[in-house]
Amino acid sequence: MEEDLEVIPLQLLKKYIVFAKQSVRPKLMGIDQDRIAKMYSKLRQESLATGSLPITVRHVESLIRLSEANARLHLREQVQESDVDLAISITLESFISTQKFSVMRSMRQTFQKFLGFQQERSELLYYILHQMTLDQLTFQRCVRGQQSASVEIAEKDFMARVSFFIMK
Repeated sequence: MEEDLEVIPLQLLKKYIVFAKQSVRPKLMGIDQDRIAKMYSKLRQESLATGSLPITVRHVESLIRLSEANARLHLREQVQESDVDLAISITLESFISTQKFSVMRSMRQTFQKFLGFQQERSELLYYILHQMTLDQLTFQRCVRGQQSASVEIAEKDFMARVSFFIMK
């Protein structure tokens, strides 16, 4: 798998980073600001209830900067929900890991749905792609009578299947 990855030349990577820094200024939408505010409030309440280290406004500022940085990395003008989810996951993981063990375990349970966001999404995408590959191999074996060495799956078909699973 790693042999298939193409190495990005250093000069191109530097140009990309400079372009992203100079040209892209992602904006956080009101809905995302509300999600961040609710997360801050929930963390603040949990901190008070468990006696853990309190979350500060600096954590909220970090959430916003991480969300904007991820959007900038993808050259987007607006911060998307996935950017905020990733920032929340990173910030929570960092914040929870600084707590005492008993508090850490309690907070992990309370905020579990936020911590595993990217892993769950990646697992779902892998599952969908795997199933589509198996379907295609079965189809080719039935039509041609032999197994193919490679399979092609159209992006629009994959996106349609992903939409179907997400809508459920």
